[in-house]
Amino acid sequence: MLQSRSLTSRPWLIAVGGLIVTAAVTAPFFFVTRLAEQLTIAAAFSIAAAVSAGLLAKRLDRRGQELVDAERKYRDLTDGLPLATWVYGVKDRNDTRLMGPQVEAMLGYSPEQWDGELLERILHPDDRERVLAGIAAAAESGAPFESEYRVLARNGEVVWLREHARIVSGSDGEPLFGQSFLVDIGERKRVEDETDRLLAAERAAASETVERQGRLDLLREVGDVAGSPDYKAAIERVAELVVRDFGDWCLIDLAEEGAPLKRLAVARAQTGGTQTGNAPQQEPDEAVRSVVASGNPQILPALGERSNGQEPDRFLGGINPSSLICVPLRARQRSIGAITVARIARGRPYGAVDLALVQDIAGRIALAVDRARLYAEVEQRADAARVLAHVADGILLLDRTGIVRLWNPAAEGITAIRAADIVGRSAADAIPGWQESVDTVPIAATPDPGHPEVVIPLETERGERWIAIAGVQFFGGTVYAFRDLTDVRRLEELKASFIATASHELRTPLAAVYGAAQTLLRHDFALDEGGRDRFVSLIADESERLGRIVNEILLASQLDAGRLDLASEPFDAAELVERVVEATRAYAPPGVHVEGRVPEELPLVEADRDKVRQVLVNLVENAIKYSPDGGRVELQVETHEENVLFQVRDEGLGIPTDEQSRVFEKFYRVDPHMTRGVGGTGLGLYICNELVSRMGGHIWLESKAGEGSTFLFELPAAPFIATARPAELGTRPENVSS
Repeated sequence: MLQSRSLTSRPWLIAVGGLIVTAAVTAPFFFVTRLAEQLTIAAAFSIAAAVSAGLLAKRLDRRGQELVDAERKYRDLTDGLPLATWVYGVKDRNDTRLMGPQVEAMLGYSPEQWDGELLERILHPDDRERVLAGIAAAAESGAPFESEYRVLARNGEVVWLREHARIVSGSDGEPLFGQSFLVDIGERKRVEDETDRLLAAERAAASETVERQGRLDLLREVGDVAGSPDYKAAIERVAELVVRDFGDWCLIDLAEEGAPLKRLAVARAQTGGTQTGNAPQQEPDEAVRSVVASGNPQILPALGERSNGQEPDRFLGGINPSSLICVPLRARQRSIGAITVARIARGRPYGAVDLALVQDIAGRIALAVDRARLYAEVEQRADAARVLAHVADGILLLDRTGIVRLWNPAAEGITAIRAADIVGRSAADAIPGWQESVDTVPIAATPDPGHPEVVIPLETERGERWIAIAGVQFFGGTVYAFRDLTDVRRLEELKASFIATASHELRTPLAAVYGAAQTLLRHDFALDEGGRDRFVSLIADESERLGRIVNEILLASQLDAGRLDLASEPFDAAELVERVVEATRAYAPPGVHVEGRVPEELPLVEADRDKVRQVLVNLVENAIKYSPDGGRVELQVETHEENVLFQVRDEGLGIPTDEQSRVFEKFYRVDPHMTRGVGGTGLGLYICNELVSRMGGHIWLESKAGEGSTFLFELPAAPFIATARPAELGTRPENVSS
């Protein structure tokens, strides 16, 4: 209890006062001798003392009441404060003089139990040394002491207190007592802790937001890069993006179609200094191959573990990563490669969120690779389709059940069977004669060159076609390639016919020459001069005939080989026509009249004069040959726009319409069996067509069977008459005019 500073609490002051009063009362008696005066003085002093004592007692009572009131007010004030007031002796915290009742509510200890030893005993172990050192220093220096510390309440709870301590001194500066205020700051600490927790959560949320945004940005950039058709360059760029913020190393391995796994991209995070240390192997590690083979991702250390007993560096051979993720690249339910991301610095290992991010990146890479490959495959198929659409060989694809799956335009052209009518149907039903011929077609197991082929007939709407065909079998069916050899076969037949005809044509004059020569050599048969001249003339004529046949064959050979040289010089077409008419009249048979029609004004022709003469001679001889019943053969020349037009017209057999398109073919003859006695090698019109075309002209015919034929050809006029060739020169689509 706080002690008052009144006189009643200080007996020595009252004793001193009493001595002074006694001295004052007794002193006069030493100087007064008479009793009456002494009594009078004593009475006066008694009365004065009584009055003084009464006044003093009254004052002391009033002062004591004031002290009691002050003490009550002090207690009321301290008891009403939200803190505990502790008053103790100077430098002796165990001398507790006053302790507020609040301490019991705060800590469960009564004011009577409270002292410095109790405080020291209940201080939190983590705070005890610091607080005691502070109290001792403050007591030594007399400075105020302020501190926050934890104590253990009576119920075992930890309570945060804030203590404000100081020494209270009197008016003379002497220390009177120590005073501390103990404040329960547990609620404030809880608020501060909650605030710190909320701030930490906010910072963590902000950091997580930034991290998530970074990952979203990474995925967006990866998506943009993965859209490139050049997936190899895209993969290298993705690896660079990954090591920018997410990892220290990124490796991407890829298996091309039909090829082993290959390391396609290696990226390392940029550091402040020069990059040193080991680098991963150039070839994928066995662990990566295992991930690709199994299709299962690997994260090291495993989720929820500090270490799973596996070494992350077995993926990166010597890099010694602290954490690693390896995820397979999967497209269309198959693994095509792997992406490996690693951290070198010791810190937080990769977790489930990181694994999900790498799996997302792996999916985008796999999609980009698969899309690029599909695009390339589509391009290849498109190229193959274009090739098949324009290749000259017919292509037939049958599946394992014999159903037609492909029929290219060349096959349509060869067989006259439309793709719409055959694709999706059985080849045996859709292709006439297929069932009978398919067993003879050789089938190879590989598409290597040099496979044998067979020539088979095939019935079409245009008649019988001969095709050379061979097949190659694969896992999806059989593909057949065939060529139309009908024209080749016809040409072979024409060659055979030409050989027979040429042999006949050569044998006839040879026989005549041989017979005439033998006759002239006989000694048992006398010939007059006229007879000898006839035989010599026969030998000369037949020799000339032999020369023409041989020249035709040689000229055809030169044309085929491209070894024929043509001159180009202006010449008079009218003069040439007249000479040809005169020459052919000399050997024209009886009944055939050769005539020429030449206009008065005719431009010069720019061509090879000798070759034009040969064309005219061939056409006139052909007209004479196909006029077995005689008639008129007319050779005409005229100006046609800026060209010179030659015509040879006869009144002979004529040419059937269905054969007119073939008369200019090599070895072709209208009457191959010589039913009308018309012979020849079949080279004359072929030579005419080739010569006219090579001189920049065009040749065609107009004919009706039984009414004769007209062969026409035009050549360019000389430059000084026509400075440019006509646009329509040589542009006629056919050699036939209706």
